[in-house]
Amino acid sequence: MRIKICGITRPEEAEYLNENRVDYAGFVFYGPSKRNVSIETAERIAALLLPDIKKVAVTVSPSADDIRRIQEAGFADILQIHKELRKESVKEATLPVWYALNLPAARKPSDALTQILQPIEALPDELHERITGLLADAPQFGSGKTFDWKGSAEMFRAVAESPPDGIKRLLILAGGLNSENVPEGISTFRPDIVDVSSGVEGNFGKDRNMIAAFAKAARGETR
Repeated sequence: MRIKICGITRPEEAEYLNENRVDYAGFVFYGPSKRNVSIETAERIAALLLPDIKKVAVTVSPSADDIRRIQEAGFADILQIHKELRKESVKEATLPVWYALNLPAARKPSDALTQILQPIEALPDELHERITGLLADAPQFGSGKTFDWKGSAEMFRAVAESPPDGIKRLLILAGGLNSENVPEGISTFRPDIVDVSSGVEGNFGKDRNMIAAFAKAARGETR
């Protein structure tokens, strides 16, 4: 199971990720978030990470200029987009894009799936392949709360088994994960990657011991 630790804000947190050999580090570029960092800060922290840890730039309704600035900085390997998926932004992207789906509780999973994938379907066909990952998140991203796993897992698996545009994508599970519930999340959704932020935070940012516990639980290792 691949692991993403999101919302990295301090240089010492790079050491925690290195110690646990996680796969992805997420840097948030969204002013209202308490985890927001500047591109310069992200560059400094990213330089401390092991080379095989991929860096994810997390954005919210980014403009084409936002995408351009992040890519020109050169530290990121992946772009993660929440909310609005603008055609001009995806067109500007030269890095792989993960698109976040805010999954509601759904009485009709097929109807909800059509609705939440509409932003991808609305893109020109030639841009579809730039979306390489789909991230299942709570209705309010960054809340640190889980969502209706039972009602949403069917939608999430449907994307994996029969993507509407025929393009297979990585499936990332986020939204309120922690070391206690991540095994259940994995067995319910069968994702490629699990993504945690609040679930490994203490009073002053990411916590070394909580990251270690999460990594062990996600990998099914004995505590």
